[in-house]
Amino acid sequence: MLVIAGAGTGKTQVITRRIAYLLQQKKARPSEVLALTFTEKAAREMQERLYDLIGWESFQVPVLTFHAFGAELLGRFAMHIGRSVRGGLINDVQKALLLKQHLGRIALEYYPSQTDIYEFLEGVVDYIGQLQNAGVSAARYSEYVAALTTNSSDLHPADVAEQADLARLYTLYESVKAETGVYDYNDQLYLPLQILQQHSNLAARLAREFRYVLVDEYQDTNAVQDGLLRTFVGRGGNIFAVGDDDQAIYGFRGAEIGNILGFQEHFDLGKPAVLVRNYRSGQAVLDAAYRLIQHNNPARLEERLGVNKRLVALHNDSLVEFAPYADAAAEQEGVVAAIRKRVAGGEAPGSIAVLAATHAPLRALAKVLARHNLPYAISTTANVFEQPEPLSLWYLLKWLVWQASDEAIAHVMMGPFVGWRAEDLRRVMDAARDQLVPLEDALRGDEAEQSQELVRALDEWRGWAAEVPVSRLAFRLFFDTGLAERLQLRAQDGIQTRRVQRVFEDLGRLLEQMQGFEATALSPYLAAYLEDFPKPPVIEVAEPVGDAGGVQLLTVHAAKGLEFETVYLIGATQRSWSGARSALGQKLPDGLVAGTDLPPDHEQRRLMYVAVTRAKRHLIISAPVATASGAKQQVSAFVQEIFGVDEIQKRVALVGAEASETLKVLDKIQHFYPISDQYQSKKLPFETEDGWLELSVTALGGYDFCPFEFYIQQVLRIAQPMGPQLAFGSVLHRAFELYYRAQLAGEMADPAELHLALDEAWSTRGYTDRLAAEADLSLAHATLDQFLRREPATGRRIIGSEVPIRFEIPEAKLRLRGKIDALFETAEGVQIRDFKTGRGKTDAEKLSKQAKDNFQLRTYALAYEQLRGSALSEVVLDYVVTMVEGQAVLTDTILRNHRTKLAAMADLIRTRQFAPNPSALHTCAAIRYYGTGEQDELREQQSEVV
Repeated sequence: MLVIAGAGTGKTQVITRRIAYLLQQKKARPSEVLALTFTEKAAREMQERLYDLIGWESFQVPVLTFHAFGAELLGRFAMHIGRSVRGGLINDVQKALLLKQHLGRIALEYYPSQTDIYEFLEGVVDYIGQLQNAGVSAARYSEYVAALTTNSSDLHPADVAEQADLARLYTLYESVKAETGVYDYNDQLYLPLQILQQHSNLAARLAREFRYVLVDEYQDTNAVQDGLLRTFVGRGGNIFAVGDDDQAIYGFRGAEIGNILGFQEHFDLGKPAVLVRNYRSGQAVLDAAYRLIQHNNPARLEERLGVNKRLVALHNDSLVEFAPYADAAAEQEGVVAAIRKRVAGGEAPGSIAVLAATHAPLRALAKVLARHNLPYAISTTANVFEQPEPLSLWYLLKWLVWQASDEAIAHVMMGPFVGWRAEDLRRVMDAARDQLVPLEDALRGDEAEQSQELVRALDEWRGWAAEVPVSRLAFRLFFDTGLAERLQLRAQDGIQTRRVQRVFEDLGRLLEQMQGFEATALSPYLAAYLEDFPKPPVIEVAEPVGDAGGVQLLTVHAAKGLEFETVYLIGATQRSWSGARSALGQKLPDGLVAGTDLPPDHEQRRLMYVAVTRAKRHLIISAPVATASGAKQQVSAFVQEIFGVDEIQKRVALVGAEASETLKVLDKIQHFYPISDQYQSKKLPFETEDGWLELSVTALGGYDFCPFEFYIQQVLRIAQPMGPQLAFGSVLHRAFELYYRAQLAGEMADPAELHLALDEAWSTRGYTDRLAAEADLSLAHATLDQFLRREPATGRRIIGSEVPIRFEIPEAKLRLRGKIDALFETAEGVQIRDFKTGRGKTDAEKLSKQAKDNFQLRTYALAYEQLRGSALSEVVLDYVVTMVEGQAVLTDTILRNHRTKLAAMADLIRTRQFAPNPSALHTCAAIRYYGTGEQDELREQQSEVV
């Protein structure tokens, strides 16, 4: 029987209830029932549902993945074809290594010698895997190539030569596996199929053993899985298949939609059962999906078998919309704004999903969600060597066999395994350069105790490398050097707990890869390992990011089987949904694989059908109508099939009419105006549950400077472009802090070390001109020199550097935090000094007025008085480049008025008063970077002020 189970109709329940019925009615014993599915998760869920229905007896029913079933058959029947499987299952690493070890047995004509032979063979075994999934044996592939060479062919002679090389490699691969008694993941299905095809007695034995076979998601079977079932079930057997041809979306993995399309014909069945009652979506969503999928006719079961597959909803509370945007950036901002409004209205973030055809737009959207302080969850792939600890381990392994560059050695010495300071490394590197010797020679000649300790460790580690397999070596280096304990202590202290956990997980994956090498390689030691892997192997892992209860960001493939109250399907352009074949290796030759002759858009349309049917109540499909450069983009034809061509063209035309060059620049921010009306969130990002505002003094000073700039940075979390002045100032502040720390410790700072620290902290970020960056670095060193000459003669005594402060204004429910650059004790009392690195300040009288009016100095003075219970003697703005200062005494009246001002600012922020506040003295950064939509009016206001 075939059961066509449309989206959301409960297909898994059909299988489990049928099994329960068979057992309860005594039509079969548990061991006579076989249930097959595709993933361990699906098998586990089916087993759990079955347990709920029939209890302990469910554990006697074989509920297996296809590969688990195949592995069982392989263990039972491999001897019938003279095959040993004692060598066990090999992984992807071992496949390529196995080929590499025996590559000398064949002569390749098309493929030249490879720079990275392992990388080349990785691609070969991936291609062989595609052949295996398609049911193409090495013998058949060789026959195909022989026909190409003997018959006239449209292929170029070089293409024929390439096919001949691939056939040789496939034949070699199969021969080596048979000789060594190993098998791969695909063999778990492919070899059992061969066994049953060659031995009909074994197929008959299986047919008697499993009287009832039930298969979930039949549309996802590949040629081998379908063939395996047909060998032992046959036309007279009892097979119960559940699936939906409209949800066949795994063709890129080898799934054949023709299996379900031809199921009725092959098993000579009557009309199938059709499930159309949908328990998930509203009727508007289901109708949209049906309008779309009908464009796949006539290659659908509905039309082929004359059945009705139109889904019927249990509720009508649903809405389907289309939203075009000017470009991708506008789409991201618009979707996030809509999500923010839903969340503010009480919708749970986890009930909202954003789907896309690929990962790229989802990663971009995650950044926008983070900027708006909205929780999200996304799963990406990451290489284990993106972490500093595994990468440092890799460089250390290279160093132990004398293959590391000076840069790699420096990475180890400065990294987590050794932990040297930069000045110590520089001393040894300078010695190596001066003596014209390798870095390790200079290290061995350095008399410092830390150098000799490292030399002793290196010698010991090299001894390990010659004695133990590479995985054991890596393990010992990680744990016996103390690195593991240091990481564990950090995790116990609550510092970077998740990152530390990932380091250990990544180490485990690297050790697994190394153990795979050891099981296949002729030598298990480090030198042989690095010969096969001269660069870090690609070990990618799924990396969940964000909040599991946040907005779910998923590709459509990953969303299959899931459901959400609200679904945003973004990036619905013709380019994104074109059906272009992904780069998964070479395409299998058409002469070898019997295709369905369906066009590529057939599966892409099914993919969008799956996306649409994930939504319960709200579905919003969007598309950017232009690229970032302004080039036009076509909305996907599938979207036109859902909404109608006229409706889409009308909506796109409206967006096109609005998308002037100016609006493209301003679109990121303009739609937030007027801000007090548009910002709907119940709580600001820096507002606590009990209503306190928690801000830095710098952030609140930003509100005083320009409320709209504050809105952009603190509410929307949009970072301003970093300017060079920030880099220049930060390195000087760091050097001053080190100077004062030494004084506080009763020591004298070493000027050379301070200059070295300045060099280390220097960054060219924000500079667009190399010469300007070099000039500023020179100026920073000169400023530090004059600072070091000035300070000893001032008579001031440092009592605090980079002093953290936290204080409250309870009547405004305002908490502020910050850092005071320096606190001094002078003859007059305690002084706060704020260092500035501006270069045009030379008028001390003007600076004194600015010091008196300075928002930060007033706030710090207020905080000091509240925390210490005494007043400051004065506050100082210290411009260290020009060596000009401005001093001021802040009276009680000034501080009382400032406290009142802070409370009033808190009230304005709570009521979302974020309109720009430009003056003749400055151009608000919000206007300078983003615009407000009211530039002309603002310019007029500025002119009137002037």
